[in-house]
Amino acid sequence: MKTDDLIRRSMFIITEYYKNNLDPFFESVSDDVLWLGPAERQQMQGKNTLIQAWAKEKHSLTFTMGNIMALCVSPHAHVKEIILQYNVYTHYPSGNTVSHNQQLHYTWREKRIKNASGWEHRPEIVMLHISNLWEYDSRDTIYPVHYEDIIVAAQPPSKPERYVTVKASDLSVHRIAADQILYIETVKRAAKLRIHMTNDTLTINETLPGFEKKYPGFFLRVHAGYLLNPAHVREIRRFFVTLSDGTQLPVPEKKYTQVKKLLLQESAND
Repeated sequence: MKTDDLIRRSMFIITEYYKNNLDPFFESVSDDVLWLGPAERQQMQGKNTLIQAWAKEKHSLTFTMGNIMALCVSPHAHVKEIILQYNVYTHYPSGNTVSHNQQLHYTWREKRIKNASGWEHRPEIVMLHISNLWEYDSRDTIYPVHYEDIIVAAQPPSKPERYVTVKASDLSVHRIAADQILYIETVKRAAKLRIHMTNDTLTINETLPGFEKKYPGFFLRVHAGYLLNPAHVREIRRFFVTLSDGTQLPVPEKKYTQVKKLLLQESAND
């Protein structure tokens, strides 16, 4: 089982889950899977039990995924523990939105299966544990339909389909909403980038041309050492731009006219 593949699969399962597409989840769990949380004292065991529980679930909630951070621990050659930490925004029919920070722990094991051509090894989920629990409401089955009673207003990403996925220097994997990235800069004398977000900074093993190629149209190159998010530009003058947090980035004189034109186009498109 390759770590990067399992991390991306784990992220895919939870993002599809919050689109109310449960197929990837049910396709990945073992017959004897154990589910713990997210409500207090919530525990279910067995794939059929989960399927039956979700078949009874009726709700009018929709969800938006926020940033995801993933870590992996391998306690055994055939077992991997994937821990995801993420924001999920629950949208209620009333128009209210609540943000919840969740921690999801997958236990994957490698199962040996015999088929017509021989033996194959397939990863499957044997446990899911949502460890930061919310208060249980007896009126709810799976989803926190009545959690709205204690909500705090929250603002989800404005373009939830625009994400970047990167591996940090500590080997953690991050799925970041593009609209929360202010700018990206090269780290001098190292093949690394520093991603500056609205509430955090992250260093990754990547080059600026490589990053730009992976995410065309997301960011604007204003300098050999910087990519910026046009949505966070508040002012452009000779020869710098000012971002929403007050950061000023240089713009070379030869690129100034072109950068200004592109920023005006971006502003008009919004």
